[in-house]
This record gives sequence, C-alpha cells and structure tokens, in this order.
Amino acid sequence: MTDRVTSDFIFGTLATDDLRLEALRGNRSGVVHDNVLIPARPIPDQPTTVVVTVGQDVAVIDIVVRFSSNDTMPTGSRDVVAFQPDTVEWDTLVWAYSQRWTATLPGFPRGTLVRYEIEATLVDGSTVGADLDRWTGQPTPFAVLVDDDPDPGWLADSVIYNVFVDRFSPGDGRQWLSPDALDGFYGGTIRGVTEKIPYLADLGIDCVWLSPIFPSPSHHGYDATDYLTIEPRLGTEADLVELIDTAHRAGIRVVLDFVANHVSDRHPSFVSATTDPDAPAREWFSFRSWPDEYRSYFGLRFLPQIDTTNAAAREFLFTAAEYWLRRGVDGFRLDHAHGPTHAFWAEFRARTRAVRPDCVALGEVVETAALQRSYAGRMDGMLDFLFLQQIRAFFAFETETAAALETFTQRHLAYFPPGFTLATFIDNHDMNRFLWVARGDVDILKMAALYQFTLPRPPIVYYGTETGLKQWHDVEYDDGSRKSEESRVPMDWDGIDTSLLAFYRDLIRVRREHPGLWAGKRRIQPGTTDDFLVVAIFSEDASATLAINRGSRPERLRLPSGSNVLLHTMDNDPGAGWTETIPAKSAVLVLHPVARP
Repeated sequence: MTDRVTSDFIFGTLATDDLRLEALRGNRSGVVHDNVLIPARPIPDQPTTVVVTVGQDVAVIDIVVRFSSNDTMPTGSRDVVAFQPDTVEWDTLVWAYSQRWTATLPGFPRGTLVRYEIEATLVDGSTVGADLDRWTGQPTPFAVLVDDDPDPGWLADSVIYNVFVDRFSPGDGRQWLSPDALDGFYGGTIRGVTEKIPYLADLGIDCVWLSPIFPSPSHHGYDATDYLTIEPRLGTEADLVELIDTAHRAGIRVVLDFVANHVSDRHPSFVSATTDPDAPAREWFSFRSWPDEYRSYFGLRFLPQIDTTNAAAREFLFTAAEYWLRRGVDGFRLDHAHGPTHAFWAEFRARTRAVRPDCVALGEVVETAALQRSYAGRMDGMLDFLFLQQIRAFFAFETETAAALETFTQRHLAYFPPGFTLATFIDNHDMNRFLWVARGDVDILKMAALYQFTLPRPPIVYYGTETGLKQWHDVEYDDGSRKSEESRVPMDWDGIDTSLLAFYRDLIRVRREHPGLWAGKRRIQPGTTDDFLVVAIFSEDASATLAINRGSRPERLRLPSGSNVLLHTMDNDPGAGWTETIPAKSAVLVLHPVARP
C-alpha cells in the first residue's frame, strides 16, 4: 500500500468551489425555474405550483406558463396561466434582491405527461424564456409526468451489485488478458457474469447493474456506437438473454447502464451529421460551426452530446430503451442524467413504464440535493453521491465528526419525497476505491459498510469491495493527471479476503432479516463524541443501537439486558463474549428485546 492517497474528486459541473460559486451566481441571474415545483412530484388531480426566481439583472413586468397535456409542444397553446409576484429576497452572494414568482397549474389525471414553457416579458417589451441554455441560448423545455407511483417496490429493498463487465470475469475457463495499460481490454464477458450468478446469489445480491455493454471503442463503454446490439468482445444478445434468465431464476434482477447524453464520435449518426450537411441526424447534435464546433460531454470531442430537445433523437433513445426492456432487463442506471433535459426524462419514464410498469430508472446526477430532488416524477431515484462524500469524509479521511455525519444522514433522509429512492454506495469506477483511501484498513471498510446497510435505501456494492480487491495505484499521478482506470482492476478470484466476504454475507443477511427496522426513525444518543457514534434506530415493533468507534481507544456501550448482537465488525460470530466494550476501529449493531423510543 502506497502512502499516496489523494483527496476525493467528485466530477461534475460542481466539482470545485470555484465551479460552485459560478453556478450559484449564474442561478441568481435572469429568469430561473430550475424545475422547482410544489409539490416536487405532482399529484394526480391536484394543482401544482410552478416557481420562478427573477434576478436583479432583469426587469420583468409579466410572466406566463404555457402548458399542454395532449403530447404536443406548448408553444402557442391556449392553455396559459399567469405568474404572480410572491416574495422578495435579499441575496448577499450577488449583493442584490431577487423576486420569487409563482403560478398554479390545474390538476391532471394520473399518467398525464404535462409539457410546459415559461416566458417573461421585460419592460422594453422583449420576451425571455426561463433557464436559457448556455450553449444554444434557447429556453429550456419542461415536462413532468403526473403520477403518485413510488419506485417499483423491489428497488428500495434491493442490494445492488455493480459489475464492470470487462473486469469481472472472463468466463468459459479463460484467463485474464494482459493489455499494455489499464485502459486496455482485460477480457471480461457477459458469460463470465452469468457463471458468477451463484456467487452473487450466495452473497445475497438481488440486483446486478452492468456497466455499458453496447458496441464501443473503449473498455468502459460509455461511448456507444450502437444501442441495439452488444459489444462483440463482451458477447452476444443471446448471452445477455441467458444472463437475464439465469439471474431471474436466482431471484436477481438485471439493470443496464444507459447513456442518453452522448455517443462516440464514431457513432454512425454523428459521422453522418458531420459529413453530410443535409443528413437528418445533423439535427441530433448542437453545432456552433458545422462540422467542427459541436457540443460535447465536458468538452471531450470524442463524446458529442445528443440534443434531446430534438424529437428524432429522443425517439432513437426511447426505442433503444424499449427494445432492451422487451428482452427482459429490469431497468436502467442513467449515466450523466443531468445532461438531457428534465422533459426528456419525464417522457422516458412514460415510455419505459408503458413497456414494463415495474422497470426502474436510477439517475447519476452529481449535483446538489435540490437538483436531485427535482427529478421526482421523472425518475425513480438517484445514485447518492452526497452520502458517498459524507461517509468517506468520516470513515476514510476523518475530516468529519460522528455527530455531523449522523446529522447529515437524518436531514438527507427527510429531504427527499416518499417514493424517490437514493441508492447508497461507498466507492465506484470513477474514483479511488474505499479500501484504497482507507489505506488498506479492512476494519474501516467494515464500519463504513455497516453504517451504509442500516439506512432505508438500497445499498450498492462495487465489484470486489466485498472481497478486498486491491487497487494498484492512486487515481492521481505525480504529474497531476488522473486515471480512473486504477479503480477498475480485474477481479482477483484467487485472492479473496474470506473474512471480509463473510462479513458482507452476514451484513446482507441481517438487512434482509429486519427489513422494517431500517425504515424506522434514527436518533443520536448521549455519549456520542467526535470519534464515537451511538445511534438508536427504532420502528413500531423493533429497535436497535448502532455504535461506531472510529477512535484509537475502546468505548463503553451500556445496553438493556437481553440485547442481541446482530453484527460486530471484529467478529463474524459476535453472539458470544459480548462485554459492552467497543474496541478501537470497530462497530457493533445490537437488537433490543423490545422497541424503545
């Protein structure tokens, strides 16, 4: 284990303090809607309030919202509602006032896709739309699907396993390949995943999320050249169907990684768009100067961004998603979901639910909690990057206190509307593995995992975390470059930490044996210090205490007689010898004989 461990870098438009400050100032100018609705998720047959904030830089005399509920665009619609000035707020950041305006849309039946656009009239008689796109200068189209359906019941109760297909298992008795660099191909296949379904079932997994499996020039697959076939080096469509059938027989669902924001610059549609000025696909992409200046994912020219306001581009993506749902997949993890508009995802939800009512759409939005919450009614939930940052700050980097961690967690749980699911994780394929930032300390990993699994949200296990898979190098190099591939080393099936694997197996078992408990209330208990966290977790018919000792000395924990130790990170068989002492760098989960407030 090297001494070099860099701090976390969460990619995205808000990755640094400077970017956050720029975004805050930008959101305080012009006419800003930011998809803010009250309630956040429209309720069938109930009115919905649309909220707009007007910055100091624009003098508005009138704002209207045009809407349609018949699957047509609202431009020119007779259905118009006027906004009314609501409140004035002082904003110290820009040293100016802003004004909030609100309008109320009528109620709509369940299943209605409501499209709307917002237009403000300025004092000079000109008009401006809300949330102007910085690339095109055009106002953002908005849409929301009216329903009160929670995420499919299976999602919230799942334990999800994230497979990086090229690095998980070659299958068919083959050995790993030996590419010259980590961004090469190591030979993992879909059949390799199928062969490991018994392993995953024994672990207790009931949902597998596959990294992208569509044709792509890269090892990661987030730059597809086709959405309707399988990357040949990974297998065939028949292999995928076999995997789905095998997984379903084992009680395991299969979720595909789906990228709607961008494609490879080798995708035939983009090649056509940049070589033929009259190609229909030219409208699928945004050009400032054809054919060389086009919008792309974070400015990476080999990842041209799809214009999801274009009807033909949307239809292409919807059709692809529907195709794989009909082949048996159970839903999608949606890469860089903040790229496409909310309107796109509202329609995506309507289209995919029509094919498979119990399919899931789980978004990757590496932004604010407010933005994540705005996807209620468009998606079933999000990957919980904010939790990731907090749990690594407390356990791995020790830059957060115990009380701060738990306070964040309780407020975080209360912030999102019912039925909107945030899936927790402690590491992923874009950053240093948790065990790396914990400097190889398995006890710290166990403590973090125990905390993760006591939350009422589906936990995600990144392949190899449960076996102690060793990262080879920090993702950041001495020259300042970053190589996320360092967190994607091939699975070491011969080097499994059997004690850690047994702990994860017990962790999943305990979670399944007490499902109602995790949805109960949480309360920080007396005795909590910077390094020692004591949390009561209780529902109507059960209660438990979670005690985590991050510190370097033992801590005492007094509990009611008859309490039963469910898990102890220092002992996979903790039932005997419990002395109410929490050793340094350990945690315990204790079930009480009766529920207590």
